[in-house]
Amino acid sequence: MFRDYTKLHLVVILWGFTAILGKLIELDSPVLVFYRVGVSAILLAVLLKILSIKSVDQRASKMKMIANGILLGIHWTLFFLAVKIANVSVCMIGMATTSLWTAILEPIIVKERSFKRHEFGLGAIMIGAIILITGGDFNYFLGLTISILSAGIGTLFSIINSRFTKHHHHFSIAFYQMLGATVIAGIAIIGLGIWNQEIPKMSMGLDDAGWLLLLVSFCTVYAYAQYIELLKRLSVFTIHLAYNLEPVYGMVFAALFFQEHQLFGPLFYCGAIIIFISVIIHSIFENFKGKTVIHLNN
Repeated sequence: MFRDYTKLHLVVILWGFTAILGKLIELDSPVLVFYRVGVSAILLAVLLKILSIKSVDQRASKMKMIANGILLGIHWTLFFLAVKIANVSVCMIGMATTSLWTAILEPIIVKERSFKRHEFGLGAIMIGAIILITGGDFNYFLGLTISILSAGIGTLFSIINSRFTKHHHHFSIAFYQMLGATVIAGIAIIGLGIWNQEIPKMSMGLDDAGWLLLLVSFCTVYAYAQYIELLKRLSVFTIHLAYNLEPVYGMVFAALFFQEHQLFGPLFYCGAIIIFISVIIHSIFENFKGKTVIHLNN
């Protein structure tokens, strides 16, 4: 269990770098997502071939994964759109609703999961903690609304995704879902072109290409595949609760790369401590509950 939680936090650290890379790459949101998921699909196809991983045989399963990948594409497109039209802080406040979304949606969709008041309470606490960390920046209402919607769609995607992990390899799942995300990102590019009466810029410089390669290799292919693998053993709520540490790591990266040390005021430390304590308490509770179940079964 300790190994799973260690891997989870490594994934969250990598995700914390995503918003920073999203700011550094000078591409429109759907174009950035299109390149991210398209190149990721290519890399995953190569990995599947090299590692000789068994392919998904059933056409219905492939289509379901691709369809869920469309949800992923919408989630990421809205996420980067919120970052572009607002800022990282506003986006993080909206994404902090993920735990709350999970506490509500997971019991509705997954029959084995009952509604738990302590998870709902922790989800609400996470929103307050993120507001403390980011300073409660509500100047970008549209960006905040988009990021909340992105969080809801991302939660729905994760809950559906947890069902695939029981039968298929995480690299295979990731591959088909990247294909679906590529389709929706391509449609978004066409839609943006029609809206602006001009096709978005598709070309990029060497700097953008380098940042994109980092985003694809570490923050997408590796982190995303490991996240899917963790869904085999950890609940969606557990993963999403730890996900709230992303803005903490993201702001640390912002300080390291952009010298934004002014972010680290008393409220930042207060919010960060609240999140760390909540994640630790929930982890201990889940571990204790798991041992209790094993003991009773024996």
